[in-house]
Amino acid sequence: SDHMSELVETTLNDLEQSKCITIEDEMDIIPLNLGIIASYYYIKYTTIELFNSSINATTKLKGILEIICSATEYGSLALRHREDSVLQQLAHHLPLKIDKAKYNDPHTIANVLLQAHFSRR
Repeated sequence: SDHMSELVETTLNDLEQSKCITIEDEMDIIPLNLGIIASYYYIKYTTIELFNSSINATTKLKGILEIICSATEYGSLALRHREDSVLQQLAHHLPLKIDKAKYNDPHTIANVLLQAHFSRR
């Protein structure tokens, strides 16, 4: 069907744009390193693309943490009842402060929880 063909073509273009695959001779699909890594670790192609474009040799720890917490996979973290106030209290004890924190945002939740876990004693 036309819909299925368009879906496959769009998906292949997205994967090629994110440097997960390369398409040669309009037929041969060749996995690239980013695609292999994403596949092995079950990382979405949008996340591996974000990591690839954002992290470099000079990225500091705070930047790396923010990039990791921006991963698509964390977008589905749910906020539990009154958890935002608990997260806000917990954030006061974190080693790296979160700029303009929205404690009902799943990526902020990930940041707070990862920092709390890594800095526990």
